[in-house]
Amino acid sequence: MYDRYYSWAFAIGMRIKEKDEELLRKLIFEIRAEETPGRFLEKLSSTITEYRTNKNINLDISIDGSIFEQTWFADRFYYLKSSILSGLLGALSKA
Repeated sequence: MYDRYYSWAFAIGMRIKEKDEELLRKLIFEIRAEETPGRFLEKLSSTITEYRTNKNINLDISIDGSIFEQTWFADRFYYLKSSILSGLLGALSKA
């Protein structure tokens, strides 16, 4: 299940990096400090929405809808957060 979120995060991370590596770094720093599922998902979705709707950025990216179909608590949330951050960091470090 978590490999799906890793793959999604890696794919959008690569798209963001193609546009501007600094945008990807900003996204990672925005979400990594969030310790609750609600704040994490809110920060993730608002930043991706900003990248999608801002005319200066205008990226064709979206959130995997299945993330919002789950109830995230305790370890499940930390596995989700780790999967997403790992995917984004993987995209950032890919040459």
